[in-house]
Amino acid sequence: MPAPDPAPRPRGVRGQFLGILAARALGSLLQAVALVVLARSVPAAEFGFVNVVIAVVGIVLVATGLGLSLFVPFARARGEADALAAALRLNTTTNVLSALVLVPAVAVWAASSGAPAGAVLIGASLALERNVDTLLGVPVADGDAKVSALSMLVRRTVALAVFLPGLTLGADPVWAFSSGLVVGALAAQLHVRRAVRGLPGDARAVPVRTVVGRSWPFLAANLTGQARTLDVSVVALVLGAAHAGLYAAAVKLVQPLLLVPQSLAAVVMPHATRLEPAAARRLGARLAVMFLACLVPAVPVVLLAEDVVVLVMGPGYAGAGPALGWALAGLPFLALSASLGAILQGQG
Repeated sequence: MPAPDPAPRPRGVRGQFLGILAARALGSLLQAVALVVLARSVPAAEFGFVNVVIAVVGIVLVATGLGLSLFVPFARARGEADALAAALRLNTTTNVLSALVLVPAVAVWAASSGAPAGAVLIGASLALERNVDTLLGVPVADGDAKVSALSMLVRRTVALAVFLPGLTLGADPVWAFSSGLVVGALAAQLHVRRAVRGLPGDARAVPVRTVVGRSWPFLAANLTGQARTLDVSVVALVLGAAHAGLYAAAVKLVQPLLLVPQSLAAVVMPHATRLEPAAARRLGARLAVMFLACLVPAVPVVLLAEDVVVLVMGPGYAGAGPALGWALAGLPFLALSASLGAILQGQG
């Protein structure tokens, strides 16, 4: 059996983490601007519908993604070129098929439920983005933060550059928003495929069933993590779209804070692949202390949650303060679970 193809030597984890964090922070800020503008441009019920579509489509794409977004950096860090090539080809196939199914499915649901028709493009945009994120696992495993950082900036900048002018010209807010998502995702596709072209490995050398057999633990981790995004859908089912819009407004304000654990988990997993168990345990203990300590500064923000929601999202979202408070209180535990999960995955 031939020896695995060595991956490039990884660069410093701290520098990589800071680079990805800075880019994701700016990208998240641009996305937050788009969401705030959308929330102020449509009724709360319509905003709730859009977020329900995003949540449901998101978990469907996690299921069809087969855990490959985490398996790709794992295989790259281990120098398994053939398995990497097979995983990337499989992910592209499943995402294309998912988009072909999701777009008409959302169209039928929107027509029957009164949801905004512009939501049909969300399925296509998220499928393209998930494929981009999987491809980015290659430079992340190599310790190259620049490609991932630029990708985030490209997709969010382009999306906003389409959304805001469309809104100014009188386009339907949801159509303008979802069109921006699609164009931004296409721009990110062009960028990332140029960045990772020429990878070694023969995709035909590793059967699909072998890749799926190795990636299913990553799929389980992705599904459990993504399941929390169904909270908006549950609120819509129990209380209706208007209440879901209020809840989504609060949750969206917390999302930028998730950048730290998400960025950290992205670099910790391939890094943990190379650590001895004792070193991995020490890393986990340090992360636990760091994230749980964040409960202290969260207290004053929780007390002002209602004022924050009304200030940012507008008076139409009054009453969403308690949801924001509980979301902030649970944030350190979500952050810790993501980072510890990344370490465990890296350790196999």
